[in-house]
Amino acid sequence: MKRYDAVIAGMGPTGVTLANLLARRGWRVLIADPAHEVYPLPRAITADHEVMRTFQAIGIADEVAQECIPHPGSDYLGVDGGLIKTFYPAPPPNPLGWEANFLFYQPRLEARLRRELERYPNVEQRPGTSLVDAAENADSVVVVLDRDGETEQVEAEFLVGCDGARSRTRSLVQPTITDLDFDEWWVIVDTNLVAGTALPSRATQYCQPSRPGTFIIGPGSLRRWEIKVLPSEDPQDFKDHAVLRRVLSHFVDVDALEIARVAVYRFHALVVDNWRRGRILLAGDAAHQMPPFLGQGMCAGIRDAAGLAWKLDAVAKRGWPEHVLDTYEAEMRPHVAEVVGLAKSFGEIIGELDPDRARARDARLREARRLRPDPTRQQVIPPLSAGLIASPPNVAAGTQFPQPWVRDTNGDRVRLDEVLGDWFAVVSIENDGESGAGPSDDSGRFFESACRALGARHVAVRTSTGGENGRTATRAADAEVVDLDGTLADWASRHGISWAIVRPDRYVYGTATSQGAALGLVEELCLRGEALASEPVVERH
Repeated sequence: MKRYDAVIAGMGPTGVTLANLLARRGWRVLIADPAHEVYPLPRAITADHEVMRTFQAIGIADEVAQECIPHPGSDYLGVDGGLIKTFYPAPPPNPLGWEANFLFYQPRLEARLRRELERYPNVEQRPGTSLVDAAENADSVVVVLDRDGETEQVEAEFLVGCDGARSRTRSLVQPTITDLDFDEWWVIVDTNLVAGTALPSRATQYCQPSRPGTFIIGPGSLRRWEIKVLPSEDPQDFKDHAVLRRVLSHFVDVDALEIARVAVYRFHALVVDNWRRGRILLAGDAAHQMPPFLGQGMCAGIRDAAGLAWKLDAVAKRGWPEHVLDTYEAEMRPHVAEVVGLAKSFGEIIGELDPDRARARDARLREARRLRPDPTRQQVIPPLSAGLIASPPNVAAGTQFPQPWVRDTNGDRVRLDEVLGDWFAVVSIENDGESGAGPSDDSGRFFESACRALGARHVAVRTSTGGENGRTATRAADAEVVDLDGTLADWASRHGISWAIVRPDRYVYGTATSQGAALGLVEELCLRGEALASEPVVERH
């Protein structure tokens, strides 16, 4: 029986992202999917800078970005056709090093993620192969796979179900599910522009009871419409292009379009209550489903993959206790439950069918805009509030750590993550010309020992050449860089801190105002992870 470190069920964005992240860490991975090819019909089209940052960790972000366009933001139009709400990306500078939101073509993205896996001799891709069953024993999972009626048993340390809304893995875990009571049919139409016609310059939500719909500007000539199926209509009728063209004519001159792909979906809002049973875990749509109105469906799945990959590696390869895997659900479930709830609320704004309630909605949203600016897409995404973050939670814990452009000691301009490494990083941040990285001999010795125990990389970030010959007192740092536009210094000043402990998925574990406080956080992490030191932590007297 062949043995792998992980078997991943599902070769959609979540599964293939997880496979790439594990492959880079040296894992032997088998990834399987019943489909023989990448799914060709419309699904996700919007993602955010956190996703691109994960692609950066995989090594494909620059290439992916070339095939994407920045998201121009969304305008919401009410019953009278006037503006009632906006939902725009956060303006530059981009704190995570990438466009705050972007638009893409999912089949091409998935194909690129799969090609990246071909680089790894430790990864086996099995399209056309279904998960049949799985049984745990003391230290592994025996997984039964089927390909064209022929079954095979393989053994893995972990099985991760990234197999979507109809997840076979989820049926093995048999979890309870929290249903957020959203159940609507929508038609998604990808078209190509073939002639000039007047179209909005932004994505547009037509919040009109007669026919709720969405217009999205995709890369190249791709233009997407998402159209709500009315209660009196049969969703399957929309597969008839004549019906589709008649409905599209409410929004656009259909003679200027060529219909490329059509998909009819039933949108749900739900969150699985139990994401782990021993060595079997769930991620992506297998663990949660949301309507697309927030543009966070794929983002949430890739966030799962980024958070799970390093924890699996910590347990299997670094000797951390297995209960660390419980923090995966503890972090991601409440986070995604809030996001799913927000997506549902946005869908209710767009899809209201009662004219009186729609007019009341318009009045309420216009008054809200008069009193305060509409939030950006980034402002509505919550931080992590539980799990493996500093206890008790401190300033900025659970948020994404900024990623400025920096200059390294070779004089190269790089994004900060290229310097942080793929494990924990302890970052000292110069603030107003004073560096947080100037230890005394004794405290520096304690600090260096604790960092070694955790396996963390100490990176000193400063905002100017500073000090004699352009150097500050950062002799203990593993790397020293210059923040080229002051992004990190501004962030540190805003929070009143000068140190940050950064997780492998770039969430902030915790922050500190001094090296001593940072040392306390590192030691706390060592205890929580029971990390084994290459040499003992120096005792302080």
